[in-house]
Amino acid sequence: MLKKQSIRKEHTIYLGGVKMEKEEIIEISKDFTEKELLRFKKMLQQGGSIKIKGLSYDIIRNESKPRNSRGEYESPIKLMDKE
Repeated sequence: MLKKQSIRKEHTIYLGGVKMEKEEIIEISKDFTEKELLRFKKMLQQGGSIKIKGLSYDIIRNESKPRNSRGEYESPIKLMDKE
């Protein structure tokens, strides 16, 4: 089962094209197997589409700042002047 903190405000989750609330997704996740739960959590990290038990989930991440591979926020790149 997913915990409330697993689904952040940056996630928008659609089930069959219908936007779902956090509590609804948590309730649905009670029926997930351990393997399905791990796949769903992975999709929460990266976003995308996943099909579990015949239901299609679309996960959209609304991230304003880019992150590096360690999950840290990237600082803006400063271009050096060519001389």
